[in-house]
Amino acid sequence: MLANPDRAPTVPSHVTLATVVDVGDSWDKLNPPNPPAGYDLLVLKLTNSAVAGPKPVLLVTGAIHAREYTTAEAALRFAEWIVGSYGLDADATWVLDHHEIHIVLQTNPDGRKQAETGDSWRKNRNNTDGCASTYGVDLNRNFDFFWGQWGGSSPLPCEQTFRGSAAGSEPEPQ
Repeated sequence: MLANPDRAPTVPSHVTLATVVDVGDSWDKLNPPNPPAGYDLLVLKLTNSAVAGPKPVLLVTGAIHAREYTTAEAALRFAEWIVGSYGLDADATWVLDHHEIHIVLQTNPDGRKQAETGDSWRKNRNNTDGCASTYGVDLNRNFDFFWGQWGGSSPLPCEQTFRGSAAGSEPEPQ
């Protein structure tokens, strides 16, 4: 997905079960230092579109921490399994007939690009917080559901677990 960000991936062999939807832009794309920076945030939507909805939605986020490469791969393997099992496995068929699964394979594509340089990058690339080398927001701690409660995140911008200036302040969790 990151190799060619200008071209959305397609799912031609399963057009009734899988579609790719652009749901927004990454922080770098919205705030480019040198255009064209950043990426589209893409969702792999899995459901049997031939069965009418509304359907309950399961949201899966992969690679929310930039340096955690395997989460994107695990989410992709799950998608391949459930779509490939449609019509062969009763549970997979039922799930896709009666539910929607939305998978964000690269929730943090800007951070991922930074991590691929060999940097042990965790957060997104929001550089407005005044930190020289540890800038950014830990996207896993930026969702608005019980934001900043129960510990586990930091209000300090230079910390690795910085939750952001406000709940949902970053475009990626939005």
